[in-house]
Amino acid sequence: MTKLAVYFSQSWHPRDVDLNLLVWSEFSPTCELLVDEPEDPSVEPTYYINRIEELLRRADLFLGILTYRPEETGLHCSPYMLFEVRLAERLDLPRLVLYERKSGFRPPQNLRVWECYIPFDRPENESLMDDAAWERTIQPKVRGWIGWAKVHRVPAGYEQSTTAVLLLDGSADAGAVDAVRPVLERRYDRIVESDPAHQNSDAAIRNLREAGLVAAFDLASPLYAAVHMAVVPCIRMVCGEVSTPLPWIVRFGPGGYEEDIVYWSSPEGLAALVEPRVGAMFRLSRAKRDGRDATYLMSKRYRDFLIFVSHNLKPPDDLLVQTICELLRKRSIEFFEYNDRNRAGVEWRPAMDESLRKATHFVALVSDSYERSKTCTEEIEAVLARGHAVEILPFKVLGREPPHAELTELHNEALTSEDPKTNAEEVVRNVVGRLDAALKSK
Repeated sequence: MTKLAVYFSQSWHPRDVDLNLLVWSEFSPTCELLVDEPEDPSVEPTYYINRIEELLRRADLFLGILTYRPEETGLHCSPYMLFEVRLAERLDLPRLVLYERKSGFRPPQNLRVWECYIPFDRPENESLMDDAAWERTIQPKVRGWIGWAKVHRVPAGYEQSTTAVLLLDGSADAGAVDAVRPVLERRYDRIVESDPAHQNSDAAIRNLREAGLVAAFDLASPLYAAVHMAVVPCIRMVCGEVSTPLPWIVRFGPGGYEEDIVYWSSPEGLAALVEPRVGAMFRLSRAKRDGRDATYLMSKRYRDFLIFVSHNLKPPDDLLVQTICELLRKRSIEFFEYNDRNRAGVEWRPAMDESLRKATHFVALVSDSYERSKTCTEEIEAVLARGHAVEILPFKVLGREPPHAELTELHNEALTSEDPKTNAEEVVRNVVGRLDAALKSK
C-alpha cells in the first residue's frame, strides 16, 4: 500500500522520545516517515538547508512537535525545529503542529482546515502529558486531522529535478558564477540562467518552478525573493566575511538561514564550499516504514550513550556476545564489540581505541581466561583511567567465581543460566536500567 510521506520535525532530546512515539503511532498505519539524517550529528548546524527544502518538497504532510527548551532569548523551543515549521508554513504544506504551551509558540490566526495547531502541557520532568488530556482532547484532534488527510491527500509522485538554475540578477559576480557552474554541471543535466536582461518574467518564474537547485549570488535580488517565497532548494552565497550584514529576507535568527550562508571572498575557493551542499541533494534520507520508523525514533532515547562490550569468549561460548549485540541493536543502543566490528569490515583497532575514549558504560564478561587476554587487560586499564566518566558493569560467565582483581569493589553479577539468550537478556536488562537511571539524573 502506498503511504503518505510525512516530514516529521521532532526533538532529539531523550525526554521527548516517548511523546514522539506516541504521536507517530497515530500516523504510522497510513504514513511513512521522512527525516533528514545528518551525516555528522556533531556539526552545527547538522543539516544543509537546501536538503531540508528538497525533503519538504517530497513530503505530502508535515508533522512537528515543538517542546520546551530553556532558551535565553526568543521562543523557548528548538530554533532548528521552529525554522522547519516556518518553512512548512511558507510552502503551505498540510501540517499538524503540537506545541508545548510554555514554549511561547503561538499558531497563525485564521487557520484553514489543513492547518492544525494543538497546544499541550506536561508535568515537570515527565515525558508525556496527562492521559486524560491526551485521550479526551489531543488524540481526537490528531485523528480528525489524519482522517482529513486520508480523504483529501494522495501520495504524490516524487521525481527529483535534474535542472539547476543560476540567478544572474542583482550583483551576481561573474567570477563566482564561473566557479559554481562546473560544480552544478557534475550533478545536474541542465544548467539554466535566470537573467532579467535576456528573458521575461514568465520564463524566469518557469525556470525557478522547474529547478531542482538554485544558486543565488545576491540575496537582495528580486529573483531570490521569488525563490525564497516558493521554498525552492537554494544555495545562498554572500561575498564577504561572516560578519557581513545580511538582507532582511534571510535574517531569521538561530537555526535559520544565517547558519548556512556560504560566505566567500575569492571565487577560487567558492567551488569547495558549494560542492558539499550540491552533493547533499543526492543523499536524501530514505522514507522509513514498517517498523523502521519507530526504530529510528527510539534511537534518540539513548543517543548520548556508547556501550563497550569486553570479553575473550570463543565459539561456541561467544553466542552470548552475539545475542547481547543483537538485543542492543534492537533497542537502538550504540555499542562496540570487537567481532561485531570485524564482521562489518571496520578496521577494529582505531575503532576500539576511539570507543574506549567515548564509552559511557563498559560491560565486562569475565571468564576464567579473561585476565590472560592482553586486549582485555588494555581495555580494563583504559576505562579505569577514565574514573567516573564511564560506568563498569562486570558479569562473571562460564562458572567464574572470583571477581576480576581490579573490579572487586563493584557488583559482579554471575550469569548462571545454561541458555545464552537468557544470560544475554539479563545483561541487556542491566544495561538499559543503568541508561534509564542516567537519563533521569540529567
